Amino acid sequence: MTEYEPELALPRPPGTQPSPPRHSIRIGGFTLAQFLLGLLGMTALIWAIWATHAILDRSNRQDIVSVRLSSIIGEYVQAQARSASPPASVEAEMRRFMESLDTQLQARSAKGQIVLVGEAVLSRNVPDVTAELRRSVYQSGIALPDRAPEPPATPVEPRAGAAAVVPSQAPETNLASPFDGFVGGGAEGAGDAGPAN
Repeated sequence: MTEYEPELALPRPPGTQPSPPRHSIRIGGFTLAQFLLGLLGMTALIWAIWATHAILDRSNRQDIVSVRLSSIIGEYVQAQARSASPPASVEAEMRRFMESLDTQLQARSAKGQIVLVGEAVLSRNVPDVTAELRRSVYQSGIALPDRAPEPPATPVEPRAGAAAVVPSQAPETNLASPFDGFVGGGAEGAGDAGPAN
């Protein structure tokens, strides 16, 4: 009896054996190739969700901050100038202060923050952490120097023949500024929008 090929309905050539059916591996009704492609697609989808979440979460963090170092250092230098400490101790205390400030800035950098000098930042979108940095420096054991006691005030005797000028009786001087009449210039031109006519 002649078997027919199901596709073309032609008789088989003599001497050929039908090929044995292939036993393909099936997982959950899918072939191995289909299963691996599905697994690869799911992995790519999970990675895309994670990457999107990581990018969006990173934009909400405060990675870039500004610090007004001049105000922190200026405050400490002024306090040192008003103290009665000897120069050697002022130098040692200043060195400790600067080391503490540097340590605090390095700690912020280690957390992933980029610290910009506040005077160089033009954007208002960058958070200012000057107060936090000042607080952390002084909490690290650095103290503002004690103010030197003020000497007792001695009254100044006017010289003989010199006229005493009382501040309320001082003559008013109204010096003209070259910037009068422009925005922000002089007292008269502070509210003007352009040159004076």
